[in-house]
Amino acid sequence: MLKSLDVLIGFAAIMLLISLAVTVLTQAVTGALGWRGRHLLRGIADILNQIDPKITPFCVGLIAKAVLRHPLVAHGSGLATVIQREELTHVLLELAAGREPGGKLLDEYARSTLKKALENNGIADAAEVLDNTHLLAMKLETMRPELPAPVRHGMALIAEAPSQFVGRIHACFDGTMDRVTQQFAQHARVVTAVLGVLVAVSLQLDAFDILKRLSVDTETRSALGALASNAEPPAALDSGQIAELKKLAQSGYMIGPENWKPEWNPSKLPGIALSAILLSLGAPFWYNALKDLVGLRPVLARKEQAHREQRQAARETAVSPAPLPSAGERGDLSATGAVG
Repeated sequence: MLKSLDVLIGFAAIMLLISLAVTVLTQAVTGALGWRGRHLLRGIADILNQIDPKITPFCVGLIAKAVLRHPLVAHGSGLATVIQREELTHVLLELAAGREPGGKLLDEYARSTLKKALENNGIADAAEVLDNTHLLAMKLETMRPELPAPVRHGMALIAEAPSQFVGRIHACFDGTMDRVTQQFAQHARVVTAVLGVLVAVSLQLDAFDILKRLSVDTETRSALGALASNAEPPAALDSGQIAELKKLAQSGYMIGPENWKPEWNPSKLPGIALSAILLSLGAPFWYNALKDLVGLRPVLARKEQAHREQRQAARETAVSPAPLPSAGERGDLSATGAVG
C-alpha cells in the first residue's frame, strides 16, 4: 500500500513541476499579449458607462486608456493591470481637473466629456474636491495614523465627495472587477490547456509510462518523495533539494520518455492525451493534491506498522512450544498414591 502511495506522490510531484513550467509559459503568453490590461480596460469602460450612459464609446475608450496609463496605477508605458476603487475615483477626478502628472493624458474634448459626466453625478468642481480630499486625508493621518493610507483616502473621498459619482463607483466596482477577473481566468485556462497539449506532445509525456517507471524505480521514487515531503512550493525548497531535482531533471527520467526519440509511437498517444488533460488542471491543483498525499503517508505508515506488529505477534504465538503437562497430567501413578 505504501508503495502505491509513493508512486502517486512521485507522479503528483512530476505533474506539479511540469505544471509550474506550463504556468510560467502561460504568464509569458498572457503578458506578451497584454491580456490583463485589455480585460481591465473593458472593465473600466463598463464602469464609465454605468456612471454616465450618455458618454460616447469613443470617449469611453479614451478615458479608460488614460486611467490605466496614469502614473498612479501604471508602470512604464503599458496599461496598468491592477487598480483599486479609491485609485479609480482619484484618477478620474485628476483627469477631469487636468492635474494628471507627466503630461496630458486626455485631449480637451474627452476631458470636457468627463467633466460633464462628473457634473451630472454631483461633482461640480473636480479640482476643489481633490484639494479638500487631500487636506482631509492629511488630517486623518495626524489623528488616525494607525489606519492604512488607502483607508484614509477612501474616508476622505466619501466625506468630501458625497455624490452619485462616488456612490455609483462604489456600487459597481466590485462586481465589474469580479467579472473581469473571471473572464481573464477563463482565457488563461484555455491558454494553459493549449500549452499543456504542446508540452505533453513535444516531450512525449506518457502518463502511463511515468507510473510504470515510478513503480519499478525505487531510487527516483524515494527522491521525489523526499522533495514532496517538504509540502512547500518549489521556490521554498533548500539548495540540496533543488540540486537533487536538477539531477533528476537532467537525467531525463522525470520529464521525457526513456531513450527519447523524435519518431512517434502510436501506442503512447493515450498516455500523452491523459498527460495533457492532467496538465490542464494547473499547478494549484497538483500542489494541493501533493500536499494531501504527503499528509496521508504518515497515517498509512502507522496503520501498516500496526498491522505488521500484529502479524508478527500472531506468528510468534503460533510457533512457540506448548507448556509441558504436570505430573498428574502425564499419568504419573506416584502422584496419585497408586504406587507405594
